[in-house]
Amino acid sequence: MLCASRSPLNQRRHSDGLFCCGCASTTRPRVLRALAVENRMDDHELTWYMHELMMYGLGVSRDFEQLQTALADPATRQTRIFWFHLTGFLSHAAMISKYLSPINPRGVKQARMSALRSKLGVDDSSDILPRNARDNIEHFDERIDNWVGQEGQTILEIVLDDRSGYHHLSADQKRIKRVLLEKEMIFISENRNGSKLEIELHSLAAEALRISDEAEKWVANESL
Repeated sequence: MLCASRSPLNQRRHSDGLFCCGCASTTRPRVLRALAVENRMDDHELTWYMHELMMYGLGVSRDFEQLQTALADPATRQTRIFWFHLTGFLSHAAMISKYLSPINPRGVKQARMSALRSKLGVDDSSDILPRNARDNIEHFDERIDNWVGQEGQTILEIVLDDRSGYHHLSADQKRIKRVLLEKEMIFISENRNGSKLEIELHSLAAEALRISDEAEKWVANESL
C-alpha cells in the first residue's frame, strides 16, 4: 500500500480510484505495479545497467578513435575498414540509447529509464536519445531492400571533404548508403522512408562518453 501523503498518487483524480487522504488504492493495477517496480529498484540492481553503459562507452571510445585513424590514412579512408569502425561506433552508441530511451517504456523499462536518466544527468535534449541512429543501424537491411527493383539509381558510399562536395554530387537526389562529411564529421544515410538522415558524430561521441564516465563514477561511489 502507498501512503498518499508521500506519493504523487495523491494528485490523481478520484475517477482514477486514487484518493487524496488515507491509503491509496486504484482500479488501474498497472499504475501501482509500475510504481512498485520503480520503488523497489535498488542500487544493486542499478549497478547491472551501469556496467553495461560503461562497456558500451568503452566501445564508443575505441571505435571513434579507430575511425579517426582510418580517416586520416589515405590507404583506409575510402575502404571498409573505415566504415567498419564507424558502424561499430554507431552500434555502441545505439546500445546506450536503448537503455535510456526504450521503446514502449512501461514497468521495469520505465523504472530503469527514469532511474538511469536521473542518476546520469540525461535530459530530453541529450544527443544519445534520438532513435534515428540506432534505427538506421539495426534496420540497415531494410534500407537496402528499398533499393531493390529500382533501375537507374546511384547509390553513394563515400567520404567527402565537406558539404560542398555533397552538393556538387547532387547527393540529395541519389540513394545514400553511407556518406561522411569529413570536415563537419557528419554521417549521412537514409531513414526507413528514404529521407536523408544526418548524425553529428562529435556531439554523439561526447554525450556517450559523458554518460559512460558518469556511470563509472556512480559505480565507484554509490554501487552496493
